[in-house]
This record gives sequence, C-alpha cells and structure tokens, in this order.
Amino acid sequence: MRSLLHGAGRLDAEQLSTRVLYVLVALVVVVFGAFFLVGYDRPYDENPQFNAPVLTDAVLVFIYVLVVAAVALAVASAVFSFRKRDRAGAVVNNVPAAKITWGTAGLLVACLLVTFVTGSAEPVLVNGVEYTDTFWLKATDMFINTSIVLLVVAVCGVAFGVSGYNRKLK
Repeated sequence: MRSLLHGAGRLDAEQLSTRVLYVLVALVVVVFGAFFLVGYDRPYDENPQFNAPVLTDAVLVFIYVLVVAAVALAVASAVFSFRKRDRAGAVVNNVPAAKITWGTAGLLVACLLVTFVTGSAEPVLVNGVEYTDTFWLKATDMFINTSIVLLVVAVCGVAFGVSGYNRKLK
C-alpha cells in the first residue's frame, strides 16, 4: 500500500486515478470475499429459509463510506471547478460548455422532481412482508425512473452526435 501511494504528489491525473482504482478494487475484493467466505451460510434466527451472513454490517459500512466519499468528492470537485472557471470558459472550441452544464443540471433536477411526484406508492411485498412507506416507495421509483430517462437522453445524444446531422444544420 505504501509503495502504491509513494510519490502520489508527483503523479499526473491518469496515474493517480489508476492507483486509486487499484486500491478500491483491492478493497472491494477483500470485503466481498470475506463476506462470502466467512459465515455466509449462517441461517437467520427468525426464518431459517434466509441467510444471515456474519459480515453484512461490514459490507454495509463499506458501501456507506464509499457513497459518502463519492458524494463529498463530487461536491468538492463541483465547487472547485465552479470557483476556477471564468466567463472565458463558457464556450470551448465553439461548444457552449456552460449551457450544456446548466442544461444537464436542470434536466437532472427537473427529472428528479417529476419522477418523484409521479412515482408509485403502491405497497410491495419484501421478504414476505408488505412494505408501505410512501416516501421511500416514491423515492425508489424516482431514482429508477430518473436513471432510465437520463440513459435514454444520453443514448439519443450520442446517436445525434454520431449521425453528423447537427453539422448538416449549418
């Protein structure tokens, strides 16, 4: 680990991200390997038909730490790039970068709001028990439907860019 991080201040972005990727992959392999190899087949006390792995809490904590770190890095990156950017960066190589950024953020927020409002609150059966919490049912629908909408928009954007049709408009 020490040799992997030695001299990290002198690395370019690609080398640093490669080392971070290797560290994260190693941690994921260790945590999930331990999860499946140590006490995975232990039966659940209340219902022996289900498993109660010993290291479930370790996996959950690991996932929470990764999510918090990812959100913190995303916010820090956004704040850093917002402070660093000036008006000259609004158009880069005749591409309206600022408009694309604001449009993407606006689409994300609008999509999250619309899919939350239109999300289903129908109770679902989870492990034989009916789950009826309206907020979390709607929030789950919101994330699933927003992901689908943004994936469709991304595929359409790539298809439009590859088609060359936008060059014909000029």
